[in-house]
Amino acid sequence: MKNHEPIGIHRVIILPILFLLAISAFFLFHTTVVEQQRLKTVKQCLEDIRSDAYRIAGKETSSQKSYETGRLTSLIEKLKGIKEDNPFYGIINSKELNLIDSADSFLKASMQRGSTLPNQSLSGLTQSLDKAISGALINLNDEPRASIRSKVKIEYSLIILVCIFILIQYFVVQSYMKERLQEQHQEHEESHALIKKLTERDSLTNLPGRKKFYTEADREIAAATRYKSDLALVKMDIHGFKEINQKHGQKAGDKILSRFARLVRKNLRRPDSFFRVGGDKFIILAPHTTIENAKHLSEKINKLLKNDKMTSAIHLAINIGIASCDKVDTSETLMKKVATALKSSKIRGAGAVAIYGQSEN
Repeated sequence: MKNHEPIGIHRVIILPILFLLAISAFFLFHTTVVEQQRLKTVKQCLEDIRSDAYRIAGKETSSQKSYETGRLTSLIEKLKGIKEDNPFYGIINSKELNLIDSADSFLKASMQRGSTLPNQSLSGLTQSLDKAISGALINLNDEPRASIRSKVKIEYSLIILVCIFILIQYFVVQSYMKERLQEQHQEHEESHALIKKLTERDSLTNLPGRKKFYTEADREIAAATRYKSDLALVKMDIHGFKEINQKHGQKAGDKILSRFARLVRKNLRRPDSFFRVGGDKFIILAPHTTIENAKHLSEKINKLLKNDKMTSAIHLAINIGIASCDKVDTSETLMKKVATALKSSKIRGAGAVAIYGQSEN
């Protein structure tokens, strides 16, 4: 991995922020739901107290009031059980509304038996309780709802921030992955090109092989035909190479092949191409080269071998065949022509140069 920075920023900064925002939004959502449920429960309790108070006030005897009174007692105790950390505690226990005291007074009056308490007094307590409940419900509709709305706004803001950071995270990762894919594609192309180059080249001499020769020959033949230019093919075979291997060993033979390839390659022109097409067989593809110039090149190579310390020590000699390209030739026919010339060179003996189509003289 060449570049860790984008994904590093993503992991170190964006993901933790995204996690904290998501947790905050979830916590706020949970708090809002719980608060709404509490509000609904308190309002229902107040409505039930008011309903029970009016039903109790409408009963004439204590026996008729017993069930409603027991239920009312339970509801009032429920209101009293609201703790101080509850957001509705202040409204329920407000001295201005006097809700709890009004409920206790009504409950106490409704539980008295006989006619010691006139109906008019109970009716007055009912109206007083109803007024306190109505005030509490109004306050519950205003203050807690405003708090809930504020929390909902914050929650929506957090959700929007979460979405923004998700988009940032997506584009950061997408950009990084796109860059990585491009890098991997480039690495794949480079590896493919290297493998192709290695498969096309001989590992010992670092020369392209037979397959590459045919590709290059077809291209050069097409160019020579189109522009009516000269093209010569020079094929070389190391004379008695099998005997050299047997006498000096295969490692020495490999060194001779490598040395021969370096000597020839260093003395070729830039347009010329040099190939190893067999064990001890080499070909020079020489564009814009006449037969005469190809013959001079062959003589030069023979001279190089005589002057080189390694090759001259074992009296290395080569046979050379030369052929020129005609407009009807292909790489296959040109290869056959130069192979015929090389065969003629071998008949003549070590160091001979033969030209296709010319007499052995």
